Amino acid sequence: MNLSIPVGKLRGMPTRIGPKRPLRLYLAEWREHRKLTQETLAGRLGVTHVTVSRWETGKRQPDLNAQAAIAEALDIEIMDLRRHPDQPSADALLRDQPQEVRDMIIKQIIAIRR
Repeated sequence: MNLSIPVGKLRGMPTRIGPKRPLRLYLAEWREHRKLTQETLAGRLGVTHVTVSRWETGKRQPDLNAQAAIAEALDIEIMDLRRHPDQPSADALLRDQPQEVRDMIIKQIIAIRR
């Protein structure tokens, strides 16, 4: 008699772990912020404007290499793709804070990463 229970069925736990959908990339917003057309960005990346359109609409997700190329073409950091261009970066938010506040934030980040 087999009494084993699939791990995903224990206490109603889902079998899938992780985000159900990829993190949002603000490609269109950054492209428009830089005053570029899809065609211009596509030309810089060596892809078609259809590919850029699919990335912007979420029909396709650019891989990490493509994200790095996009960030370079837009003259931003790769992590900036995950925030709206009108939102300040974490660096910008912390830049004018006292050193003790910055140290506290770094300690919290380290604790979260453990």
